[in-house]
Amino acid sequence: MSDKVDRRQRVAFADDSSDENLRGSIIKGKQALAVKENDFKWDNPSLSLIASALRIMTDQNNIMMKQNELILRELEARPATVKSNRT
Repeated sequence: MSDKVDRRQRVAFADDSSDENLRGSIIKGKQALAVKENDFKWDNPSLSLIASALRIMTDQNNIMMKQNELILRELEARPATVKSNRT
């Protein structure tokens, strides 16, 4: 994942610059995560198990950041609404 830059510059994921690429990356990430979660076994508590769990959580967080980026892009693309003071 590339660097997340200042919010005012609006460039968050240079690897996934288009919305379609970002959506594809989210789908692929969820599929890979499902495989990791299915292979995860709690029967042997070891350091490698803990490291595997941390990798799964990191992958989950990366997917959520990409989803949040898509939501932000969609909200910014909407026209601004005018609030009226009706009484």
